[in-house]
Amino acid sequence: MEQVDWSRIPGPRWYHPESARAAVEALGRSSSAQQAARALADLRYAVTNDHAGTLYPAAVPATGVLLWAIDERPGAPRQEALNALLDWWGCLPEPGFETYENPLSGSVGLVEGIMSHVRDATDILRRVADDRSGDGGHRPAAELLARLNKGWSEAVG
Repeated sequence: MEQVDWSRIPGPRWYHPESARAAVEALGRSSSAQQAARALADLRYAVTNDHAGTLYPAAVPATGVLLWAIDERPGAPRQEALNALLDWWGCLPEPGFETYENPLSGSVGLVEGIMSHVRDATDILRRVADDRSGDGGHRPAAELLARLNKGWSEAVG
């Protein structure tokens, strides 16, 4: 997982960078699948306005964390991460917070930043989609790949 300075990422007054940081730290310390899944759920809610269905700029680096969990943490954490990305797909950025300032590569649109992370992880998602070993991640991984192929807004509805 890449290191993120959550406090340097702007967001609306509902964005609490300390919650995002605490969630990632809890994920790193988690010793059970349930603890990891809870940490991923906490991260999800720290970087979105779930009630309004909008995303904050911190959703871009959070996508990298979710994809790491899909790759490294089978079972409940993988399911939580896949569900978060599927729920985000097609959501709009919080008004006034449409871009993410990547410290390495500069400004990127929030939606494009998320999609870029997912595109970069297609091999991981294909591996999970092809794995029928029983953790149940294959169906949501296949759905996420299908949505990626359709695009952001066309995949919803």
